[in-house]
Amino acid sequence: MVVHPELSLLLLLALAALVAVVSNRARLPYAIGLVLAGLVLGNLVTYPGPHLSKGLLFLVVLPGLLFEAAYQMHFAEFWRARLSILTLAVPGLLIATFLTALLVSQGVNLLAPGSITFIEAMVFGALISATDPISVLAIFRTLGVDQRLAVVVEAESLFNDGTAIVIFGIVLAMATGSTLSVGGAVVEFARVAGLAVAVGGAVGVGISLVTRSLNDPMIEITLTVLSAYGAFIVADLLGLSGVIACVVAGLITGTWGARRGMEAATRSAVDAFWSYAAFLLNSFVFLLMGVEIKLPTLVHFLPQIIIGWAAINVARAAIVYSKYALMRAAGSSAWPASWAAVLTWGGLRGGLSMVLALSLPADFPHRDLILHMTFGVVLLTLLVQGLTIKPLLRLVGLAGA
Repeated sequence: MVVHPELSLLLLLALAALVAVVSNRARLPYAIGLVLAGLVLGNLVTYPGPHLSKGLLFLVVLPGLLFEAAYQMHFAEFWRARLSILTLAVPGLLIATFLTALLVSQGVNLLAPGSITFIEAMVFGALISATDPISVLAIFRTLGVDQRLAVVVEAESLFNDGTAIVIFGIVLAMATGSTLSVGGAVVEFARVAGLAVAVGGAVGVGISLVTRSLNDPMIEITLTVLSAYGAFIVADLLGLSGVIACVVAGLITGTWGARRGMEAATRSAVDAFWSYAAFLLNSFVFLLMGVEIKLPTLVHFLPQIIIGWAAINVARAAIVYSKYALMRAAGSSAWPASWAAVLTWGGLRGGLSMVLALSLPADFPHRDLILHMTFGVVLLTLLVQGLTIKPLLRLVGLAGA
């Protein structure tokens, strides 16, 4: 039976609506409900529709989600916590990548010597270290968690997505034979990230100047879409970080362009559009994540998946608690200990990690192992950590703070 692409998309949309209703009544995080529905769709029935791919995520999903999150961000809260956020998102992610690779290479090779080299484990560490806070933030909202903590979680994810993609590209190049030195890698990272900030800033300022001279909701919605996808695509075509450019454009457009240059009615229309766009894009990406995961294959790699899951959580804890200890030593009370616990356990992984794993060259050594470790670790973070973050918030006294 031939199923037309239009019907496949209609099926996904109908399933997303059904999951939203069921998740709401069952008090289940919507993103986790979508992944579970995707698992059923991909493992129990024949699914002929679109699949999660780098093109779909980078050209359609990621710019919209990143821009919406940056656009809606409480900039004053972000600016107040900028040092903590950027420390976790840049040097923190670099260290987490290294620690994850070290633990994975040791653990997996202990099971079966020669299973993975350190540089291959670095590739895994780079693609798995970026956090995805969607389901965690939804729980934050329902429990009334401190907005300052929510901003740290969301802003760190926005920037570490960009950091992870840049690091992944550099490490993958080194793993596949590039002669790039450590110093050269640092310079390349600074170039790709720094120029992306300039591109995102130019797009954000340019679009904001245009919206200040208008008062038409439809045109201004269109301009924000142009800002999101324009910043991402232009930076990507220049060989820079589209993620970082998109986030910077969103911060500028949402903070300066919208709050100072849009009428109240226009701002409400733009907010409503991006809220729905984020709902739709998240629905598709989490459903397709579930579709891509084949449970029988994951069982074969279960010991390695558990090692990978333990490694990312140990690395995450090391980064977060080191940051907490340094702040305490400096006499800062910016983070209570309860925040450190939530930031550690709330470091879920998502579609970006899966797509980066899928983008590995077909002849990459131990690709099958890395691919299924990634899928399994993402699934464990969503189901185990995602379903226990609410009890943790209550345990540490952050619910209803």
